[in-house]
Formats: sequence, C-alpha cells, structure tokens
Amino acid sequence: MRRFFRLSSYPFWLKLLVIFALAAALLVLPGIVLMRSAIENIAFENGAAYVTQIGSSQAAAISSNINQAELSMTTFVTNPANLLPMTSMLIGEINSDVDLGLPSVRDDDIEDLFNRTILNPATTLYEYVRLVNRDGRVVASAALSTALGLASNNESDSDAFLQAQANTLAGQTSALTVTSTYGIGTIEYSRAIQWRDGSTLGYVIGRISNSRAIYPNLRFPREGFDGFSFLQSSTGVVLSPTERRFQVVGENTANLVNAGLSGATGTTAFNIEDTEFIGFYSAVRGTPLALVAQIQAADPLNAAAIQFDTRNFVVLLGGGLITVVLSLLIYTLIAPPLARLRRAADGIAVGDLETPIPETDRADEIGRLAGSMEAMRSTLNSQVTDLQQRIAARTRDIEATQDITRYALAERELERLMTRVVNLIVDRFPNIYHAQIFLLDSEHQFAVVRASTGPVGQELLRRGHRLAVGSISVIGQVTEQGRLILARDTSTSQVHRRNEFLPDTRAELAIPLQIGSETIGALDVQSKEPDAFNDDLIAVLQTMAEQLAIAIENARLFEENNRRAREIEAANRETTRRAWADFLLDQRRGEIVHAFGPADAESVSDVRQRAIREGRPVAGERTARNTIPVAVPIQLRGETLGVVEWELPAVSFSEDKLELARELVGRLAISLENARLFTESRRAAERERQVNQIAAQLTTQSSIDDILKTAVREIGQALGAPQVTIRMQGETPAASVRDSQEAAASQEHQPSQPVAEPAR
Repeated sequence: MRRFFRLSSYPFWLKLLVIFALAAALLVLPGIVLMRSAIENIAFENGAAYVTQIGSSQAAAISSNINQAELSMTTFVTNPANLLPMTSMLIGEINSDVDLGLPSVRDDDIEDLFNRTILNPATTLYEYVRLVNRDGRVVASAALSTALGLASNNESDSDAFLQAQANTLAGQTSALTVTSTYGIGTIEYSRAIQWRDGSTLGYVIGRISNSRAIYPNLRFPREGFDGFSFLQSSTGVVLSPTERRFQVVGENTANLVNAGLSGATGTTAFNIEDTEFIGFYSAVRGTPLALVAQIQAADPLNAAAIQFDTRNFVVLLGGGLITVVLSLLIYTLIAPPLARLRRAADGIAVGDLETPIPETDRADEIGRLAGSMEAMRSTLNSQVTDLQQRIAARTRDIEATQDITRYALAERELERLMTRVVNLIVDRFPNIYHAQIFLLDSEHQFAVVRASTGPVGQELLRRGHRLAVGSISVIGQVTEQGRLILARDTSTSQVHRRNEFLPDTRAELAIPLQIGSETIGALDVQSKEPDAFNDDLIAVLQTMAEQLAIAIENARLFEENNRRAREIEAANRETTRRAWADFLLDQRRGEIVHAFGPADAESVSDVRQRAIREGRPVAGERTARNTIPVAVPIQLRGETLGVVEWELPAVSFSEDKLELARELVGRLAISLENARLFTESRRAAERERQVNQIAAQLTTQSSIDDILKTAVREIGQALGAPQVTIRMQGETPAASVRDSQEAAASQEHQPSQPVAEPAR
C-alpha cells in the first residue's frame, strides 16, 4: 500500500501524463476555444484584405510607372529632332564613306541629347540609357550616376539586346526585358531605330530606375502591418527594395509567383521556416513580372487579440497560476534527482570512476536511468583498466624494442650481437621463454643456429644444430617462403617440428631476416603458452626482426671491411719491407747508418731494440753524461725501416720533446720513401734509355751477322759482362764464326751457331 502512494514508484511518463492532463482540463474551456477561433478567423480576414489592398495598389503603381517609362522612350525615339542625330551616328557606324546628307554627330552629342531629354533628373524614370548598333556595340551612353554598375561596351550577348533583336525579327519595334545586372534585378526597355527602308540600324536601350519606378511602390505604409513585397520574372530574376526579412524567395513562394505570372490574382496563407504568412499574388500588367506581397499572419492576429485583452485577463491569470503550480510540481519531482545524477555524471566525466550513483533504488524512469549510469560506469571502469593494461604492455614492448634495436645497431661484433639480442628478447618479453637466431649457410641449403638462449641454446650451438631450407619445420618454411610463420598451438600445427631439447614449447613464431628481397636467416621465439603471440606482439617482433637483419648485415660488412683492411695493411707492409730490403741490398749493405755527435752505444742499443720491438718511441734511463737516450722507430705503412737515436739533455727532456721527435721521424720516413722512389724511378729511366739506345743500334744493321755482333757488344757494355754469347738454333753460318773475335762452338741436341764477342 505504501508503494502505491509513493510517486517515485510510478513511471515518469505516467506522472507527466497526469500533470498535463490536469492542466489541459483547467485551461482548455469551450469558451476560450471558440474565442480563439473567432479571433484567428477575423485576424486572417483582416490580414488578407489588407495585403490584397496594398498588393493591388503596388502592382497598379508599378505597371503605371513602367508604361510611363515605355511611353517616354517611345516619344523620345519617334521625335525627328532626336531620331536624326541617332540615325546619323548609327549610319556612320555602318558606312562612313557614303554621304547620305546626315549631320556629323559624335558620341558626346548623343550623350548630351540623352541627358537633356530622356534622362532629365526631374522627370526621368531611367537611370542608364545607351545607343547600340545592330552588332551589339555601344556607340553612346549616358547615366544619372557614375556609381551605377554600367554594362560593357559590347552588349551582343546581353539579354536586352538579344530580346530586342528577337522582337525586331517578329515585327515589333520595342521590347521589355527583366534581367540581372551585377546580382541586382533590373528592367530594361529597348526601342528599335530603323532606316527609311525599314531596316534596323540599332537600338536605344534604357534601364528603368529601381529607386524611382519600382522600389518606392513595393514598400508597405508605416501605419499598417509590417510587410514585404517583391517582383519576380519567369526567369527567376527578383526585384526587392530591402533585405528579405521574412522569407527567402524559393520553393515556399514559387507557387504564388507562378500563379501571378499566369495572370491570376488572389490571397493565400503559407509557411516559411515555421512562420505563417498571408500572401497576395498578381501579375503586373504590361510586364513579364508577378508581384507577391506578404505579411506575417501573427501581426493581424496580435492586433485582434489586443481587443480581447480585458476579456481574457482572468483566463490568462488563471492559466498563469496553473502553469506556475505545474512548473513547481514538475521541478519538485524531476529536478532534484536529476541534479544528483548530474553531479555523479560530472564526477565520472573528470575521471572519478568510484563516484556513487544515486537514485538506483527507484522503479521509475529516473531509477532506470540511474541503473544505466551505474552499468555504464562499471563498463567504463573495466574498459579503462583494460586500456591501461594494454598501454602498459605496449609501452613495455616499445621500450624493449628500442633497447634491443639500440644495442643491435651499436654492436659490430656479429656473434656477440646475436647472443645479446636473443637474451634481451627473453628478458624483456615474459611470454617468450626461448629465442634463437638462424642464419643461412653460403649455399642457402641449411639454416644454422648462430645464437640461442640458456643451456639448451649452448647445447644446440655445440652440436651445430641446423635445419634444411624448405623442410617441414617452422624454420624450414620461413627461410624458404620468406614470410612470417606462426604455430599458435604446436600440438595441432602442421609445420612445427618438435625439438627434444625444448619439449615445453606450445607456440612458436618465426620471422624472416631479410635484406631487401633476400632472406638471410630467421628469428625464432617460443612460448610455453598456446596462442601466446597476439597481433601487437607480432608487430613488435617484426619491427625488431627488420632492425636485427640490418644490424647483422652491418656487422657482416664491418667484419668484412676489417678483414680486407687487415689484408691490405699486411700487403702494404710486405711490399714496403721487400722494397726496402731490395733497396738496401742494392746498396750492398744490410743497413745504412749515419751518426752525428757522441753517444753511449750500450744504452742506445738497448733503447733501440725496445723501439724496434714495441714499434713506438722509447726513452731510456739517465746516463752518466746527464742525458736521456731516445729511440724512435722509422715506420712506413706499419713496417719498421730503422731507428733514429738521440741523447737529449735531461734538464730539458719532456713529453713535448718526445712528441716532436716522433713527428720529425714521421717526416723522415716520408722523405726516405720519396728518395727511394726517386732513385728507383731514375734507375728505371736509365734502363729505358739503355734499352732504347741498343734498339736504335740494332735497327741500323741490315744483316743478321751485324745485328748479332752489335747485340753482344751493346748488351755486354750495358750489363758490364766480360763475355756475352748468343746461340741461334739451326746451321752455323761460316761468316759468323770467322768474323768473331773469340769463337765458341757448342753442340746441344741440334747443330747451333755460336756468336760471341767479349764486352769491352
């Protein structure tokens, strides 16, 4: 029973229904309904009569002004005093070489004529008049104000000119055109000027002034209802004196405009943007225009309602009191619980997901709303917690990836790089208990494990564990296909190959290590949990694999460059050693020694041996002469050529002196190398000169005997040999033997011809 009388136990819509039903029963009385209906009918009739009267008078006044403008233009054109100079101007435009007895007229004369007659400011209804030849070119014009937007000098494509031409072809000498000029609706009247034979020479086109002939007649009187009138042509051009305060010309007034253009006249009600209007429509006689006049339906209704203010005072007062009571009642029932719910929602909005939700014990709509808010808070709290966990995991993954990538890019030793990376992966990712890196062998037949974690990894490395490319295994497939291979559950996977050392593996992921399109190996990670690799973790590991592949390639290139640099350095050292050994051998000595000043041979010898052995400057112990023996190796391309030895005063000895000595010896090594190269180049030049000289001697001989004699003589002189022998295969010419100063005969398998001449 208590629940029956408790307002919060009933649905919200039921309470509102009861409240507004009581309000309607108190306010809506039959008398008020009838009174309101009568007021509305009277107000509409008064408004319709008013707008009809105003609209009719506006249409008549505008029609009269346009007719008057047409009449004034016709009178102007048909006046011979005006027609003669315009005809002369147009004839001159057509053919100025033929004398037709017409006066000479300039455009200034026509402009003055327009200003004196048809554009008289006191009486004119035009604002702009121009004389146009039959090609559409303006030959003369005049305007009341230079601020007006005037047409161009070429009106061949203007609506007024085209309409005038069309009417002339139809046998009419005048045309009334409604057009838009610079976005403003205008009315232009044209009159044809014809020659004696009836041919058209041109047109006088005048723009009727909106401010003189149109706009004053579209305004509503101040003492009546506030209204708005406009003209519209069949082409949609609108003429209006003010901003469209009550309406936008378009679909809402299109029916009225169309009815007016068809010649109908009437009054109707219509709505524009939820506002009711009373409109009058009518054609403007003698023009292609329709006039629409309108007022707000509320204006005559308000005027009629004023008459009933006293009568309705009691009704309005009672309705107001009832409204206040109902408002207070609704506020009491709805506002406080809604305010409490709003405060709870504000707390949730600022992030306080522990804010208690009130009114959840109610059974009406507010209670159900509170229940929905409580469910929303629980869901939001769960989503925020899940999102925070995912963000924390993603942040951890990104930080781990950054650390691993940073180390991978910084390390240059390949084995240490791969070992450190797999250990970091296992340390930073809890789901991964084993990681290893496989690299393809030189023939790309097998993927060989190069880095692996834990004791199991060491055993696999010791055994040289490898898998064939393309084999039924995760590594075999990833190295063959060059794409990621994932075994979500090893118990059901078709590609996972069980490893006796890793029996706990329940999920395995292998990512190819690629340089461009070439696969160089694979990163393999394993987990003890099935389906342990989600999309986020796979994306992180893929990024890591891409960076790891680059780091491995960089380490390989770095090692290859170091190896080649060592080979080049060793080759340079060997070349330098051999060159200087040959050079010293040429000097007939094992070493070259030069000395200046006294020295302690015993102390210097010891320092010299240390400098040669260590390959760096060495300073000995202080001698009895209070000097410091110093030896600096002469090094060139890493090879020690000799030693420079000093004894420096102990009082002035310093590291700077030692550094200076090293610099000087470095320059000495370069100078010695330059001297050796110069000597060798000079010897080569001397050899080339001797060879060229002998060749020149040989080319001057014509017989074989002479060539051979000359050859042994010149070769013996060049080589410093006491005897030179040239042996030719074949029979021995007698002349060769006789002519030899010292003959030598020998028999070697076949008869031969000895030719010998001792060197002088």
